Amino acid sequence: MKLHLVIGMLCPNLIGQCLCGFAIFAAVMVTAGVGIPLRLYLFSAVAFDHRRLGERFQRMFPVILAMDQLWAIAPFLLANRIGFGAAFAAAAALLYVPFSERTLVRMAYPLPASCGHERPRS
Repeated sequence: MKLHLVIGMLCPNLIGQCLCGFAIFAAVMVTAGVGIPLRLYLFSAVAFDHRRLGERFQRMFPVILAMDQLWAIAPFLLANRIGFGAAFAAAAALLYVPFSERTLVRMAYPLPASCGHERPRS
């Protein structure tokens, strides 16, 4: 399905279509403008082995999760070219990316006991 048809279904009048199109464009630009520097920060923090990355990542995780979940549905914008099945498979794979990031960061940079996130001992 083409993007202009989706916008037409969401916003039936012409002014609404312009506003919906602008809102989608603005959302893509803002999330890309925030997401790219965020990824570069995380990459450089891992490259330089920053000690407090685990704590900072835990604070940033809700934002990272929201942005990654929004970007995970992006393959559906290409569904008319790659097919619905391939778009669904790509979206399903992208939905797990923030959780795998969190797991890897937790394994590499465990939180100190003073943060209150310590696992209960059994």
